[in-house]
Amino acid sequence: MPTVRLTAFFKDDDGHGWSETHDKDGGAAITSLTSFLNAFHSLMQTFRRPLLSGDSFYVGCRASYRTPSSAIAGDNIALDPPMRGPQTYAGHELWMGAPSVAIKMRFRNDASTARSDAYIRGQWSQTVIAGILNFFTSPGDQWKVRADAYAAALVQGGYGWVGTDPTLTSRGNVTNYVQDAGGTVTLTVAVTNGVAMPVTTTKLAIKFARINGSKSILNRTIVCVVNNPTTTVTTTVPIAVSDFETAGTYVATRVGFIPYAAVSYYRLSKRKTGRPFGVAPGRLSAQTLH
Repeated sequence: MPTVRLTAFFKDDDGHGWSETHDKDGGAAITSLTSFLNAFHSLMQTFRRPLLSGDSFYVGCRASYRTPSSAIAGDNIALDPPMRGPQTYAGHELWMGAPSVAIKMRFRNDASTARSDAYIRGQWSQTVIAGILNFFTSPGDQWKVRADAYAAALVQGGYGWVGTDPTLTSRGNVTNYVQDAGGTVTLTVAVTNGVAMPVTTTKLAIKFARINGSKSILNRTIVCVVNNPTTTVTTTVPIAVSDFETAGTYVATRVGFIPYAAVSYYRLSKRKTGRPFGVAPGRLSAQTLH
């Protein structure tokens, strides 16, 4: 199933830019990005913009996904002028601190087996005091209330991230291998976690380890073709191997869309900024040819 990547773009009034990305399940097929883009834009205006300081701005957003032909389909909303964050709260002026300061929101899935981080920047300077988060006094407490509302909107909106899916990832042992006539290698595997590999003829990257006492050239990530989901795979390229000696292990990692379930915690962090979205690089000065 396709996954839609939704990215919001921000800047401050000193020329620093940053982005924030969330994914969404695209269903069986995607015919238009308009509904995804408009819903995300509305969420950014309603819940993300209130977390910005008075000298930081919401610039716009982008929706994109990879088509069945591996092309990238995408569409943007670019605001001119951009939307400024709130400038005051309860008589306090709201300015941001250092551009690299971020508040990490640690999201988890419903089973608490997977996690993803969102880094919130452009936040009110009052949310940090003496190098620690300040959610205990106003307006720090009010920022936290708004951050919780933003997180809840992401959860309720069905947003999440693309990550390792344990329900699809197969793990097991490598019990033997043979060199094929064409130079490829066919490995015999035994599934140990109950999750078989994909259907026959599927190509996927498999990480092998500990084969021949961890001394085999096969102990790395190799693209293989599935011959049988529970018994054999074959490398897609020739690999010169020595005789099989001792068993090893494999992990055939599969990724998928994982929805946000809740925020586990907030933590002070740092993230670098870059050029604001939509701003072209400056032109080099004229050069004299010699």
